[in-house]
Parts: sequence; C-alpha cells; structure tokens
Amino acid sequence: MATYEYRCEACKKSFTLIQKISEHGKTKVTCPKCKSEKVKQQISSFLIKTSRKS
Repeated sequence: MATYEYRCEACKKSFTLIQKISEHGKTKVTCPKCKSEKVKQQISSFLIKTSRKS
C-alpha cells in the first residue's frame, strides 16, 4: 500500500489517499470534501518500512 497526496483545485483542500500501487492511476480520485474530480497529485516525501529489525 502506498500513500498519495492530492489537492483539490475546486475547494483547495489537501488530502491523502491510501491505495495499492497497482490501483494507482486506474481509479478516479475525487475530493472527499466537495466530490470534485479536479484533483492534482502533489509531490511528497516517502517512507519505506520493512518488517525486518536492524
């Protein structure tokens, strides 16, 4: 699972969405506040988490 950050161009609200990498780009993303489809993915940092202990 990956976390993607978006910003709605209609209401200017930023939100995050957790999706499988295989689903990303295949599903329509809508703003949870105003339900607009005019959303733009934001560039963000990422974190890799493994189950192994160092």
